[in-house]
Parts: sequence; structure tokens; C-alpha cells
Amino acid sequence: MTSAHGTDASHRPRPGPAQYAPDGSRSRTAVSSALLLLVLVITMVWGALSRGVTEPAGADAPAEVFSAARATAAAAPLVAEPRPIGTPSNDRAHEDLTGQLTELGFEVRTHEAIGARAAARYAAAGYNRNLVATRPGRDPTGTVLLATHIDSVPAAPGAADAGIGLAVILETVRALGPDALRNDLVVLLVDGEENGLLGADAYVREESAALTEPVVVLNHEARGISGRPTVTRAAGPMHEVLPSMPRPEFESFSDALFAVIPNDTDFTVYRDAGWWGMDMAIIDGSWAYHTPQDDADHLDPGTLQHYGDLTLALTRDLGDRDLTELSGHADEHPVQTTVPWGIVGVPPLLVTVLGVAAPLALLTLLVTRRAHREVNVLGTMLGSAGAAVGIAGGIAAAVLLWGTAVKAEPAMVSRVVGEPFRSELFIAAELAAAGAVALLVWVLLRMIIGRAAIAIGAALLASVLFAALAVWSPALGGSMVLPAAIAAIGALLAALLPSPLTLATRIVALLPTGWLLGTQISSLAEFGIASAAGGIAGTALLALAAAAPLFVGRGAAQLQPRRRPRRLLPAVLVGVLAVGLTVGGSLHSQASPEPVQERVTAHVDGADGTTTWEVSGVTEWSAGLTDADATSNLPAPRGEVTALEGGRVRIAVHSPRQATRLDLDLTGGGLQDVTIDGTPWGEGQALTQLRIVGVRPGQHVVLEARIEGDPQIVLTDVTFDPAEAGGWTAPPEGVALVHPFVRVSSPVER
Repeated sequence: MTSAHGTDASHRPRPGPAQYAPDGSRSRTAVSSALLLLVLVITMVWGALSRGVTEPAGADAPAEVFSAARATAAAAPLVAEPRPIGTPSNDRAHEDLTGQLTELGFEVRTHEAIGARAAARYAAAGYNRNLVATRPGRDPTGTVLLATHIDSVPAAPGAADAGIGLAVILETVRALGPDALRNDLVVLLVDGEENGLLGADAYVREESAALTEPVVVLNHEARGISGRPTVTRAAGPMHEVLPSMPRPEFESFSDALFAVIPNDTDFTVYRDAGWWGMDMAIIDGSWAYHTPQDDADHLDPGTLQHYGDLTLALTRDLGDRDLTELSGHADEHPVQTTVPWGIVGVPPLLVTVLGVAAPLALLTLLVTRRAHREVNVLGTMLGSAGAAVGIAGGIAAAVLLWGTAVKAEPAMVSRVVGEPFRSELFIAAELAAAGAVALLVWVLLRMIIGRAAIAIGAALLASVLFAALAVWSPALGGSMVLPAAIAAIGALLAALLPSPLTLATRIVALLPTGWLLGTQISSLAEFGIASAAGGIAGTALLALAAAAPLFVGRGAAQLQPRRRPRRLLPAVLVGVLAVGLTVGGSLHSQASPEPVQERVTAHVDGADGTTTWEVSGVTEWSAGLTDADATSNLPAPRGEVTALEGGRVRIAVHSPRQATRLDLDLTGGGLQDVTIDGTPWGEGQALTQLRIVGVRPGQHVVLEARIEGDPQIVLTDVTFDPAEAGGWTAPPEGVALVHPFVRVSSPVER
């Protein structure tokens, strides 16, 4: 007699297309499951280790190769101090770069222009000085453009963001030698990136038409200080060029992932202008991003070497290639993913077909298993429901565990991105928390249904989600759709093929899942536990759910329910391990030699000098600043409004204390059709916040606009040395300042 969710041990399966193992073959099933688990772990480790970086080359390396040591020396004077746009340190970086590029045989000039970009109700503009170095090609078929930005944020030397780009480009063009390439070579070093991609905007708007088309740009960025350099975004037929990179890495889904993080790069401007190219970045060690620890001592030389090897290889390929031939591939948009032998491209339609084929294969597997009375529809539905609870619960447990740790020990994380100084144990804790929930759900489900029902139900849930993703956005789902489809088809074949081929089929079908888990968990770990927000746990659980049927062998006896509550003990132990790893991670991160990061801003009333301090308050020192009864003796910024014809106004503003940044905030109305020195700024938008950067000492900035409503206008000038403000006390040793600002505000009378 068959139970509601399983098969009685005395029941003999019907004869079918494949000979099933006897019901007493539990030991054989255990051995095959252990072997599959071993294969999975080995493949995962292989995938993770494949993401290593290159051993750095010394200063004595051959002249034609990239040397991290030479690149470090070239960038050393540039990254010795922070260099926000408009500051003397930024000017010094310009002078040094001009000298180095001139010595390397380039014609170097400065492009001065106003960059202006607006979003929603916020706008930024900057007086930019971009460096443009050119070397004409022998017989150009287009332009190869190496790009990065010069400026850094205040208080951050920017050895990675984007000093690593400066180092890579300087050493790349040195290694290329003095001879011209076939195509035009342009080095574009822009300013104002940190304030809204302003230099890139100005250059593209004013000078891109002079470039030989097509233009292929290699943009260099960083959101961390270490890790494997990857191509994060691509535009145009770059799938034809990517194979020229040594040990490359690119996933089509990273473009979509990049879009959800609170960062942008100049590549957005270049891609919007119709240029082809790639955006490259490093993301590991993001706790140092935009902090004083983004310095030369923390930048990984192996990462620099790997980055340089990629750029040099790409530049040589693009520099001597007939770029016009790439036009024939411009309409091709393959879904790309990294496999052991390189980057492969799959037509989007094939990704969609495979995505839809996976649940169909699993439904066929269900029919096959049901024909042998090993599983039924109701049990499979319960398996899907349980998998949904397990996946959602695993992600929630991971997020909750990390959130609790941060609340308990806020001093161990970055003030910019919220990442811990040491993340390894926290990553392990997230995976353990997800594993504990998954084990708990598994044991509870096994009390009422068999292994096949759980496995097929979980895989159906995952494959349906992946199928929807494959239909909606093949590029976004490609890296997970393909392993899931292979696993589903492999599970079906294993149920149909003769027994000698079953285990081999399951092993082969499991390999892509192991590779996916190794590479993607490693990549997400670099992205960060806070930034991924449960993504590590979610990726692991979904991938394992999709591959679950591969772990279910043949035979009815092993597929019955197992009412053994004591099996809950492993789930409890793994949960305890997750908590222990979190506690250990907190202690490990607190023991880091890195200083505690504090964010401080002095708000000064320009009328009477009253000063209040806004702080992150992680340490007693910063908390003490909020209690200061302070007054600052700082001159207020000045603004003057003059009525013009046609309902427009002229607003002239300047900073007596020679601040390089001016902010205008409006309440009760806004400004429309704004221009800054005649440059349009957020046309058609009613702007309530405007930021102007790169202001020179004594410069009067002139805006023209049409006023909407009856706004109150407050003008603020911003500097970066908090010691200027009243109530300041220097931080103790072991405290680093992140984004320090002194803001002096004054109303603008109309």
C-alpha cells in the first residue's frame, strides 16, 4: 500500500525503461552521494582558486612586459596625498602626469571645460581640467582610448580609486614602446569623476567628434584595494576582443549587478555616447574604498600586475586590429560567462530555450519517477513549498545574523560601504546560517515525504525562477541558467540511461554547478557581505536546489519518509557554528590593525559662527564632538541675485575662504533651465540642490536660471579640514577620518 507521500518498502516498482537498483541498496546510494558531494566540493574549490591574481613582476622585468613595480613607482607621487578637483594637490598630479606622458612620447594638452550632469532633483557641475595625451596611428581604423580619472575624494589618497588606473595606463603605454600602433591611441585622464562624472561629460560633449571612429575605450576603476580585476561592463562587439586577455573574467550579469550598487563610473558617459569598450574594476577590500586606507601600502601588487596584464594585452590587440571589421559583430549580444578555458558566449535565444527546457526536463523526470511509484505530485509540491521556505529563510537568517553583528560592533565596519575590515569568517557564517536553515527544512520535510520529492520539488522551484529570468533577461540570468539546465537534463538522463552510465552522467551534470558555486561565491565575497545583502546565501541555495535531483539515486526504499527527529541535531549544530563564526568574525575584525573609521562634518552658521558637529559616533572621541558648544570664526560664502529679462535671474556666488566646492539648496521652489557660465545644467528640470566643484581661489561663479515658486536659497561652501571649525579636537591614534567636511552656510537674499 502506497502512502500519501512515499512508497511502501514492500512495493516493487514497475518495469520501466531503466533497471532500478534493489530497495536494499542504501549503502550504494550513500557511496554515490558521498562521491557526488566530493566532486561538488573539488569543483567549487577549483572555481574559487581560478580567481587568483598574477604574481607581480619586478622593476627588472623585460621592457615589453607590464611590471607592477614600475607601475607603482610611476604612480607614487600621484597617490601620496588626496587630490579632490580644484585643490593644489590635484594641480600637482596634473603637472606630474603631463611630464610623464610627455617623456613617453605623447602630445599632451589640457582640456578645460564645464562638466554638468543632473539627476532627478539634484545637479552637479565642475570646472574641469582633463588631460588628453595622443599618439596618432600609422594607418588608423579607429581610436583606442585608455581612460581613468585623476581626482580622489577628500582624505583618501586614492591609490586604488583611481590611482590604480593611472598606474596601469602609465606602465602600459611605456611597455608599448615609442612606436605608433596601427590605430590612434589616446590617454584620457579626466577630473570631477567623484562629483558626478563631470570631466567625462565635458570631454564627450566637446571633443568626441574629433576622434577617429569607432572609438573603443578601456575605462579603469576600483571599489576596493585587492582582488581579481574583472570586466564589469561592456559595450559593442567586445566579445570578439575579450579572448585576447590573459586569464580573463567577465559575466554578463555583472552589468546588471553593477547597476544596483550606489556607484557609477565614467564608462556610463562613454557608453551613452555610443563608444564601444569595457569598464574594468577591482572590488575586493572595499572597506578601504574612499577612506585614508586607500593608499599605496594597502594596494595589492598582484592585483595591479593582473590589471596591467589585461590592459596591455587588450591595447596591443585593439591597437593593431582593423576596428572597422568589428562593426560586423556590433549587433551580436551573446550572453557571456567565464569557464575554465576562458570566456564563452551563448546566444540569448539559446539561454532562453535552455532556461525553459530545465523545468520541462524536471517535469519529465517527475513523470518518470512517478511511473515507478517513487514520487507523486503532492509530495513534489510540498518539496517546492519547503524549498521556497528554506531559500527565503536562509537568506533572511544570513541578513539577520550580519545585521545583528554590525549593531553589536559598529566600529568594525567601513563608514562608506559598511564592510568589515576582515570579512572571511562572516562569509563563512552567512553560508553556515543558510545551511542551517536548509538542513532544518530538509529534515522536517523528510518526516513526511521522500528524498526524490524534496529534490525534484526544490529543483522545479529554482528552475522556474531561472526560466522566468531567462525569458525576461538572458544576460542577467545566464550564469545560473546554464548550470541549472545542465543539471536538470542530466538528472533526466540519469533516470533513463542504463545503470552503469547513471553515476557518470550525474557527475558530469554536476560539474557546472560546482564551478558556478566556486566562482560566484568568491566573486560575491569580494563584492562584500554588506553589499551583497544575502546574495551569497541566495546564490548557494538556489544553485544547490537546482542540482538537487542529481543526488537522488534509483530505488524506492531510500525514497521513503524518514521520521527521525534526532536528525535535527546537525541543523542545530550548524546554526551554532554560524553564530560562533559571527562572534569570531567580530573579534577577528576588531583585532585588525586598521583604524576605526569616523565620519565628521562641521556645520557652521555663516551669520554668527554657531557650529554643530555631525558625526558617526562610533568612538567616544567623535561622540564628544556633538556636545561641543562651539563657535567658528569663518567668513560666510556670498551670493547676489539680479533680475534679468524674461523672468530669469542671475545668481553670482563665491567663497571668501577659497573653498573649491559650493552648494545651493532651495526650499519652497526650485531653479529651472539653469546655466553655469552659459553651459546648460539640468535643462527642463526643477532643481532644488546644486553642487559646483573645481572652483578656483577668488573665482565668482555665475548662474542664470528661471525661478520656480518662491524658494529660500541657502549657499554653502565646503572645505575638507575639520580643524578649521570651532570645537575641534584632534582624533586619537587609531581613528581615521572619512569624508571630513566643514560646511559654512548663509542665506542668499533675493
